[in-house]
Amino acid sequence: MVAAICYAWLLENRRRANEQEGGDANTIQVVVPVMNMTRRKMLKQRQVARLFYLVGLDAKSLLFSDEVDLETLLLAKQLSILVVGEDILKTNGEAVSGCTVLTDNYCEEAYELLQTPILKKLLLAGILLDTQNLSASSKVSMTRDVEAVQLLSVGSSPNYRNAFFDQLMQDPKDDSFVEVMRQNYGNSSIESSHKYRAHQVLESNSIPQENTPSSDKISKYVKNGKINRASPNTGKPTISPIHASPASPAKPADASRGKNKTFFLAKWFGFGK
Repeated sequence: MVAAICYAWLLENRRRANEQEGGDANTIQVVVPVMNMTRRKMLKQRQVARLFYLVGLDAKSLLFSDEVDLETLLLAKQLSILVVGEDILKTNGEAVSGCTVLTDNYCEEAYELLQTPILKKLLLAGILLDTQNLSASSKVSMTRDVEAVQLLSVGSSPNYRNAFFDQLMQDPKDDSFVEVMRQNYGNSSIESSHKYRAHQVLESNSIPQENTPSSDKISKYVKNGKINRASPNTGKPTISPIHASPASPAKPADASRGKNKTFFLAKWFGFGK
């Protein structure tokens, strides 16, 4: 997931650079990462959600499988898909983090971009989580991972890596993080049920039995998007909501190392008149 986001970021910056040098003004191409899960399933990916929260990534700007009408865009030939680990960032059987491959590939071409605080933290976090803070089995060579971590840690304190990893591994239960999760990914049905029951217990203890209110009935909106041509004022494509039937549930992402193929990049094309 992290590798897909960072790769899309780098490709988008490359595209803008090429555009400034004189690209096709009648063709608009946008590179975006798409998460192959519904947004609500991120409620179970607390570690990744915690990472986005720590680095200041706006999770509302991410696209999930239930928010893009991929089939329609593919049929209209306005979309091409690149699968992480299959079409891009291939490890060729090597036990190495996808974020390490990305850092290696762009350490010279886009060194300045790799110094962007959010991008730098995301890449570093991806490597540390994939390798459990560079403590994988001794049978596995981590030379490339170690070198990538050193590159991304330049300018940081000696203990920064360990402190950052400890932050990533924490399971925060403070109200502020729970509220952020709710705003970005929706309410957890289990969590809502617990809160509701707790609320009822408090009510029964504070209100006479004859005045205790009866239980309320707890009553999904799936949005899809299509790309319209960019307006001349902003120069950016806009997403217009359309109604569609809910997409079938995506397979949960495999958290094991080297199996991040479920996350991919989508290239949307809008053609000018």
